[in-house]
Amino acid sequence: MSKSVRTLVYAVAVGAFTLLVYYIAAVIRGPKVEYVSWSPTVAAVLTIMGLAAGAAWGVGGELRTWKTRDAVLVANLALAFGLLFLGWAMVWDLVKPLNAILPGIQDLSYGFWFLAGLVAPYIIRKPGAAVVAETIAALAEWLAGSQWGFTLLISGLIQGGMAEIVFAAYGYQRYELDTLMLAGAASGVGSLVVDYFFWYSDKTPLVLTIMLIARLISGAVLGGWLAKVISDGLVRSGALGNFPVAREGHERI
Repeated sequence: MSKSVRTLVYAVAVGAFTLLVYYIAAVIRGPKVEYVSWSPTVAAVLTIMGLAAGAAWGVGGELRTWKTRDAVLVANLALAFGLLFLGWAMVWDLVKPLNAILPGIQDLSYGFWFLAGLVAPYIIRKPGAAVVAETIAALAEWLAGSQWGFTLLISGLIQGGMAEIVFAAYGYQRYELDTLMLAGAASGVGSLVVDYFFWYSDKTPLVLTIMLIARLISGAVLGGWLAKVISDGLVRSGALGNFPVAREGHERI
């Protein structure tokens, strides 16, 4: 399969899957369950973002470049982060009163939810790791009883997809701190697009701007920077000796 055909196939597949998940959440399960209603505009935006994420994945390479240990590690990381994401909801609720001081500032805590899609690609350095890890983590969080329900799958797809685009833009060759922070910030942009259509369409432009800035910062720090700290800590412990992050070396924080 040529690279152009592969890119098209990946783009269509991820775009279609994103649209399917939204349809299930908004139509089949219904707004009374997920608090989400069907909108052609939302469907179009999510599909386009899914197409972009799939194209980025397709440009970088295929899943056959993965080894069994890569898949096992990513699955385990994603499941662990899914449970951590569920617990992070308590932190999210704790800082919510800060919105009374400056509406939208609560989103400075949002970047933690991007970690799966940043830690996994940093460790295994393979195409698709960001999308796969973030989506599985979102699935695990949903199955564990998250208050946001099935819509988490869309968030996971988009957040991981936006990070995937950054890694693909560097040809899956650069995993320095600045790349991770940029990928985290990109996840922040994607997350706000999804949340705007699901929850925040009534917010003023000023509040949305504050939320965007907060998510850019949080995605870069709580997402990108923290992902590197966690991963490098695992490398130093000797737990990742067989993975590229250990073999290729890593920067010290």
